Amino acid sequence: MRGPVACVAAVTYRCNGRCTMCDIWKRPPEAERELAPADYAWLPASLRSVNVSGGEPFLRDDLPDVVRVMRESCRRARIVVSTNGLEPDRIARMAAAMKGIAVRVSVDAVGPTHDAVRGVDGAFERAVETVRRLSAAGVRDLGIAATSTERTTGQLTAVERLASELGVAFIASVAHSSPIYFGNQDESRPSSDGVVEEISSLVRRQLRSKRPADWAKAYYARGLIEYVRRRPRMLPCGAGEDHFFLDPYGDVYPCNVQGTRMGNVREGSFAELAARSRDLVRERVAGCREQCWMVCTVSPPMRRHPLRPVAWIAAAKLFGRDAAGGPWGAGGRQGS
Repeated sequence: MRGPVACVAAVTYRCNGRCTMCDIWKRPPEAERELAPADYAWLPASLRSVNVSGGEPFLRDDLPDVVRVMRESCRRARIVVSTNGLEPDRIARMAAAMKGIAVRVSVDAVGPTHDAVRGVDGAFERAVETVRRLSAAGVRDLGIAATSTERTTGQLTAVERLASELGVAFIASVAHSSPIYFGNQDESRPSSDGVVEEISSLVRRQLRSKRPADWAKAYYARGLIEYVRRRPRMLPCGAGEDHFFLDPYGDVYPCNVQGTRMGNVREGSFAELAARSRDLVRERVAGCREQCWMVCTVSPPMRRHPLRPVAWIAAAKLFGRDAAGGPWGAGGRQGS
């Protein structure tokens, strides 16, 4: 078995946000159960990407130690810390002790709408200040991540423009449900034509770029449309093999949506846990109805099946055709 290439590591479920599309903040704080920094030496050396998430990861005072052990354990991995940006001073100070990390700050809308979605007054201003502080501190791999919900319809373009003005990267996603992570978010999951058209506009702009990295983002964003339309995902899922989810207490799952527990880091290496649970995991992943489409679960299959994204990008850019054979750029219903 090849080693996994990506991992989402929720290092804490403690959170200072009150987000409408995530229930993590409702969990009782259990800091005493969280893995110690040394426990992250368990991470496989094969990893190329580690998304350090939460909760709010910067609430861990020992986050720099956690990241240091991660870097020692998987030396070729890009380490991305996801944050709500609610504590600019603390985040900037701690980031200075973690040279070479990437940071993605959540901004779902511009102004009061972001505050309402995140459930914290002033959340937008604080998040933007965090981006500015990190940029001034020399964090080079810095970006804004927007999660689209029905409540934020019409905001993706504004947030993309904000990221451009701040000189940082931009990535979009949509609200997901998860029995082990986000909770049931069916009411937040977008489904309207307005959201589809908004994502379609994003795809068209990314395809017009001269940067191949933006074309790959266009393919990813195109998959978001399939998710919103509740259609099968554009790539097969490699959860539990190509990538996995690690919770704050050491439990390992195929991903942050599929709730089949593979084991705990104290029960063996990833290879050992995967070998013991392989048949069950493959069965559950194959039957998963969520059909999730998130950067952390899509990047590994894009690497494993590169011809599919390349073929779609070529058809879209050269011939103006979508993967389904319909005209690309004609609105939100292409490929229907």
